Amino acid sequence: MILKFKHIVILAIMTLTASCSESFLDIDPEQSVAAESAVIDLVTLQTALNGTYSKLQSNDYYGRTMYIIPELMADNLYLSSRNTGRYLEYENFVVSERNGEAQGLWEKGYQVIVNATRAIEGGKLVQTTTADQQKTINQLVGEAYALRALAHFDLVRAFAQPYNFTQDASHIAVPIITAVNTVQTSPKRNSVKEVYEQIKNDLITALGLMQTAKGKGSFSIGAAKALMARVAIYQDDTINAIKYSSEVIDTGGYGLIANKDYATLWNIKFNNETLFEVVNTIADNEGSNSLGHFFNVKGYADALVSSELYALYSVQDVRRSAITAGPKPSAEKNALFVNKFPNGTLSDDNIKILRLAEQYLIRAEAYAKKGEDVLAQNDLNVIAKRANPAAANATETGAALLNRILEERRKELAFEGHRLFDLNRNKKDVKIIQSEKSVSISYPNDKFILPIPLKELNSNPSIKPQNSGY
Repeated sequence: MILKFKHIVILAIMTLTASCSESFLDIDPEQSVAAESAVIDLVTLQTALNGTYSKLQSNDYYGRTMYIIPELMADNLYLSSRNTGRYLEYENFVVSERNGEAQGLWEKGYQVIVNATRAIEGGKLVQTTTADQQKTINQLVGEAYALRALAHFDLVRAFAQPYNFTQDASHIAVPIITAVNTVQTSPKRNSVKEVYEQIKNDLITALGLMQTAKGKGSFSIGAAKALMARVAIYQDDTINAIKYSSEVIDTGGYGLIANKDYATLWNIKFNNETLFEVVNTIADNEGSNSLGHFFNVKGYADALVSSELYALYSVQDVRRSAITAGPKPSAEKNALFVNKFPNGTLSDDNIKILRLAEQYLIRAEAYAKKGEDVLAQNDLNVIAKRANPAAANATETGAALLNRILEERRKELAFEGHRLFDLNRNKKDVKIIQSEKSVSISYPNDKFILPIPLKELNSNPSIKPQNSGY
């Protein structure tokens, strides 16, 4: 889709600021910098890409919201009785089209998409004199394609029902953005199938361009393949889920952190298990709006761990150490706190987006759905026994095995923004924990997905209709 964006200022470093009164999908051409002017050489291309990566840090995206909503709207987290008022609508299952967190996620996701598209457009025009320069440019443009794929994927799973909601995935999703110019159009929403096809096309293009096998805070061949595997399992595309996860596991050069070193998975940046992470530094982070501050007892400790989840871990399970118990001042006397961000209120923990452990679980799920139970059990055992070497081997088959794999995903990937999506895409009912009580919601449900922000509906008539139930 070729779009004109009005009232979002795109600077040479590709930062955007949304107007208070207009759609984020509107840019005034007098304020914008044309791609060929913004990206003129290798230095400005790298700067443009850095600006795109920085958007992932935002508390409206991976800096908080993308991690919190899928856990809070399920059974892993609940809000403390003393909280700052963030995400209340999600725990109470009463999200409205005026919700600020949904609007922030929508806007930040599309800012990443627009910035990545600008980097792609500009990068294609950069003239080079050596083969090495061209390889570097290809790598950076490939990263931009991967970032655009990631943002489209996050938006389609947050604002649209899962791929298998209809037999042909023809149900309505979000707009696809692949070009930005001065032609005035109002973007319409594409189907879920169309969005997924665009995501896969961008990732295939990225893999054809990138040279770097493993990155540090940036997309690489391994990270793009891992994202491709995740996208495939969301489509129930077991063949490609197995293909790409196997390439990451078998030849990607990554390895699981040993049981005895589990803590280093969370307190060491760029460990050998993490394929892609958002970089935060002391000087460049969300501060009191960060995930660490949100979870830490010395910060807000707004969201607490459900006792039901905690009970799933055996005493010998090393992952239990990612949860700490104690009182919350002036609130719960027996609280469970998330400890996957051990730097807490320093706010400089890197945010893990893609990990090798997930690739084993993706492959296990794909094998189970194909009826290859032994292969599924083998991958499941790798993750379960890393957590607890004394754990018994998986013996379940069929539906029971798939349920066991989803439970292992719940334990392994807790607080990393997967739980609601895992339940919804597998057509499972959802239990929302609300402090001392819980609410069970049957699949399917209109409100398992977020509303299109009212601001967007008012600014762009073509974006209608609103999602059902809002």
